[in-house]
Amino acid sequence: MRVKVTLAGLLGLQAYRWLRVATSVQRHQGHWVRRRLRPGELSYAALGDSLAQGIGASDPERGYVGLLAARLERETGLGVEVVNLSATGVMIDDVTRYQVPALLALDPAPHLVTVTAGTNDAGRRDHAGIGARFDALCAALPAGTLVADLPRFHRGRRGAAGRDAAATVREVLRRHPHLVPVYLDEATARSGLAARSADLYHPNDRGHRHYADLFWAALRPRLPALRRSMPSSGDRASPHRDER
Repeated sequence: MRVKVTLAGLLGLQAYRWLRVATSVQRHQGHWVRRRLRPGELSYAALGDSLAQGIGASDPERGYVGLLAARLERETGLGVEVVNLSATGVMIDDVTRYQVPALLALDPAPHLVTVTAGTNDAGRRDHAGIGARFDALCAALPAGTLVADLPRFHRGRRGAAGRDAAATVREVLRRHPHLVPVYLDEATARSGLAARSADLYHPNDRGHRHYADLFWAALRPRLPALRRSMPSSGDRASPHRDER
């Protein structure tokens, strides 16, 4: 049987996809609250904005945080407890003021920490202040944290603002050698619409897989140290023991 595809049908499908992305904030947030209840020998804390929440992916676990946790489980053979402290729509200052203290209060400390922040600041606030805000965030993060610059989203004026902000973030990261940089900007420069969700802003499943690949490439050289940090007993150790 042949199915007739109409313009109205295509527009309806696109509208449905857009609505699903637009209404996914509470669904993703609730998922990560429940996901935290799943225990694991390894603990992974994610900080940041909607990117860390996995907005744009068809399922929260198909966001880069979920994909990175799953890959870590496959590689190590250990369960991974995910503590996703991120929130949709937050600015850099919000991560510093609220998420970092929550991270530092975790006991024991997580074995892995990742951060994606700054996309909501780019183009909305003065660029001169982005560097200072990101510097304050970096100074507060524990050693070994994987911190990303900004991915490409827009063209034109907004796109130029994002690229300027990403360059500022990279400059700040160079001043904090205790952190592990993850370069999203250059890697997503040519990803195009095929890697974006229906809102044309957040990454879709394909885009989040790309982010997860980039974080994994930065994490993989640290896996031997991460394994050494695992105690022989059942208690978890600090993820930064080998760096002191």
